[in-house]
Amino acid sequence: MKFWAIAYEWQEDIYYDFEKHEDTHDLTESCFLPTREMAVEFISEELGADYEPVEIELETLNKNGTWSWSRGQVKRWDVWEDEE
Repeated sequence: MKFWAIAYEWQEDIYYDFEKHEDTHDLTESCFLPTREMAVEFISEELGADYEPVEIELETLNKNGTWSWSRGQVKRWDVWEDEE
């Protein structure tokens, strides 16, 4: 299952939490948006150029509420991977 989150590009693993209305180290369901377009619009209207949308792939979801995920590329976080 795919979602979108808003990443703060100057510090790795920082996402915008819509419930708290602030950045967070913990990627939770309150960081998710259903589409990239919604993320781009929110960044444009509320946050500014230091943020970018990132795709989140929910890989597993267990009955006890635990889940695993992976994310798409964030330019400033993944710069070293592009240089190899």
